Amino acid sequence: MGIEFDEAAAARLVACATEAALALRGSALPRRGAAEAALRDFAGGYARCFEAARVIESGDRVRLAAALDDLADQVRIARHQADQERRRLADHAAWRARTAPREHALVGVGAVWEPVLDVSAAVFDPEPSDAPVRPTPVSAAFRPRRRARIAGHSGGRSSADPEHLRRFTATTRALDGAMEQDLVRVRNAWSGFTSRCGWVPIDVATLPLGFGELLAENEEDAGWAERIADAFAAAGGGTLADAVLDAAGSSTLPHAVERLLDPSLTPAQVAERWRALGFTADDLRALPLTTQIRVAALDGIPAASRDVVSRAVLAAALRDPGRLYRVFGLAYTYGAVSLEDFTEQVQALAAGLRQADQLAPDLDTPSDTVAQLVGFGVANGAPVAAISVGNLNTATNLTVNVPGATTTLDSSGQKVRAASALLRAAARKSGTDSFAVVSWFGYRAPAFAEVPAQQRAAAGGATLASFLDGIHDSRGTTPRSLSVLGHSYGSTTAAEALEQVRYPVDTFVTYGSVGFTEATKPEHLRARHVFATEGEADHTAIWGRIGRTDPRDVPGVQVFSSEAAAGTLAVTGHDMFPERDGQVGYLSPDATAQQNIASIIATGAPR
Repeated sequence: MGIEFDEAAAARLVACATEAALALRGSALPRRGAAEAALRDFAGGYARCFEAARVIESGDRVRLAAALDDLADQVRIARHQADQERRRLADHAAWRARTAPREHALVGVGAVWEPVLDVSAAVFDPEPSDAPVRPTPVSAAFRPRRRARIAGHSGGRSSADPEHLRRFTATTRALDGAMEQDLVRVRNAWSGFTSRCGWVPIDVATLPLGFGELLAENEEDAGWAERIADAFAAAGGGTLADAVLDAAGSSTLPHAVERLLDPSLTPAQVAERWRALGFTADDLRALPLTTQIRVAALDGIPAASRDVVSRAVLAAALRDPGRLYRVFGLAYTYGAVSLEDFTEQVQALAAGLRQADQLAPDLDTPSDTVAQLVGFGVANGAPVAAISVGNLNTATNLTVNVPGATTTLDSSGQKVRAASALLRAAARKSGTDSFAVVSWFGYRAPAFAEVPAQQRAAAGGATLASFLDGIHDSRGTTPRSLSVLGHSYGSTTAAEALEQVRYPVDTFVTYGSVGFTEATKPEHLRARHVFATEGEADHTAIWGRIGRTDPRDVPGVQVFSSEAAAGTLAVTGHDMFPERDGQVGYLSPDATAQQNIASIIATGAPR
């Protein structure tokens, strides 16, 4: 008899907690520098209020890092205790197996020799302990402190340089964006641990909620500083009465909207609070831009609503890319894309979305003839987005395609055309389903030099897991089928995601994969079926697999062909969807691989 303790889930929680704690400590220097810069030319009651909030934030961040380290240590102890209990159970079972023949022998030798044999067994083969190892309860405790955001007295006046405050806001929002990815990973890992390690009792579980509350406090500070900066800019500099700043610094959003934007929420909780709001498209278009940016990043709201707000943010970026570059915090993020690159990628995304809008009306019934922009924001210093061809809210058969290394929004049009062709091919194999295919650019794909590392996959995997869960939570009905496709490094990212999702997917397809880590096993992937393919002419994928496992070599993975067949062609390289003459990619309409993948999406098996 075993115990309910998933070693992989425990190991993931240890790794996520440790990495999050390290990142929290690493953010101390840029946060302090941003705060010190903001305090230059900042005087009066609001300067004191700002400084007090910084002290509280710094202290809470240190406490959270310590709590995460403590959680990791507790789980390490639990892993050791689980190993001890498994060994004890195995030893006791083996002893009982040895004891049974001896007890049978006693019947033959009679009662005279029974004491002698009992003593001999006790000396040479004593019974292992039958006292079970009691696991130490795990306590994950953390709650942040509230911060005052009014000067607290009347009659005073304050002065500030609005540009310094805006730089502080952009810097901290960029850092908090990275923290939010760590929160998603820790929250997913905690959920996996508590659901798969029931042998370990949980005493306190406030840390995931408290982590989100710290981010919410940080965002409120950023918004507060931004509104104060706007007030000083509108006044043309000089000093302002603290009473005026009390009004200007207050958020005008309803309490219900603030609750919706709580970064600690799961997609299911977002969906529940969203339904209670009853927002219309006009309501979304009337939201302030900074709020629209936050709503566009929410997993769990309906795709149609996310499309409205994401298009609004994209329109703002097209009108004034420099402003959005600063609002997103990219101007103050180390390693971020340049303003020129940001502008080009925004324009390419808009062009790709226009192509999706043009392709959608030609979709065959019963698929809805719409295209949707289901997210637009930034991750790790680069713009990210997702475009669906077909209605993600209502389609019965959904596919999410994750691209590989070096992918940016510059290739939005190409990926949309690939998605449209794949959707049509799948629809021809099923006359009853309605389809939607998402081109997911939701993570900063690695440069070639970064492919051997796992960091981009880990960050992207947490975000993708949330996106996939959000599809389920945002819909009124469960899709009949949900498939995840991963090209090249995208398969590595998708594998990370499928270890964290709450809802299993039906199929996971890798093509031209750069491989799974040694820790990735089929039983850890929350996918009912896993498929893999790679063309003989693909000489690129193998170089990315240094230190990783080819998914085709993993037991339980079903391998299908990308070579020439009757009426279809072999892939000619590593590309997903090349459009040069003579080139055939994995998702090219005339490729064997594309036809097999379309059949898997539609029927659950290659053609």
